[in-house]
Amino acid sequence: MLHVLSHLLQHQDSEVLSDTCRALSYLTDGFNERIGQVVNTGVLPRLVQLMSSSELNVLTPSLRTIGNIVTGTDYQTQMAIDAGMLNVLPQLLMQPKSSIQKEAAWALSNVAAGPCQHIQRLIACGMLPPLVALLKNGEFKVQKEAVWTMANFTTGGTIDQLIHLVHSGVQEPLVNLLTIQDTKIVIIILDVISFILQAAEKLSEKENLCLLIEEIGGIDKIEALQLHENPQVALTALNIIENHFCEGEESGAILPALDQDNEFLNRFTKKHQGPTTSKQRTKP
Repeated sequence: MLHVLSHLLQHQDSEVLSDTCRALSYLTDGFNERIGQVVNTGVLPRLVQLMSSSELNVLTPSLRTIGNIVTGTDYQTQMAIDAGMLNVLPQLLMQPKSSIQKEAAWALSNVAAGPCQHIQRLIACGMLPPLVALLKNGEFKVQKEAVWTMANFTTGGTIDQLIHLVHSGVQEPLVNLLTIQDTKIVIIILDVISFILQAAEKLSEKENLCLLIEEIGGIDKIEALQLHENPQVALTALNIIENHFCEGEESGAILPALDQDNEFLNRFTKKHQGPTTSKQRTKP
């Protein structure tokens, strides 16, 4: 049926397009082999084109299909990037409907889970400003996907890319989210802050970054989290304070290096369930 679906994807009727995109979204919601079979039909350029549709019943399933495809291998993600998905996602991140924002941020988080070359394309296509805007003002379900994007960005990005992230103004919205009740997201944000501080230290920019975090109330919020009822939150906050904000003091707490502790990195990078997958978690 893939050949038929590929043909129907060229139809002009919105109902036909909607049902065709939904069929493809179900087919790509699974193993990388199935994703590869769909991608090999050559449907990616048309799917990316349909992501700009004014019809929500077409836009939504085409976006979901692209989102499913970038949960696949780095090669499959690269094909989606080459088809132009990153040129469309910024406008979808700014879409009025939060459900579209969430799907777009989820897709982007899985691009950020790839190699640094994918992250560089993400930067080049202007993804950071709308992502920072969502972190500031988006609904919480959208903010969570944006946080995952930042987490994957920091674990896979180069030092220079992390500094670029700092210059995008991501610190203030991340710090403001430290007061939420979602413990898992708080831990992720703390770890993102810790990665950024380590990157700044390598480029001798740590002092400026620490000052900025202090000015936006970050130190107070992180210190308060040392008393959190969740021990992992408390320990992570303690590590940040002792390693980056206690001048002249030696600490026994050790944070993992940026590129050496795979177990620590895997707390971030999105993954499917099962042993055969390489990176991302399932759809939101």
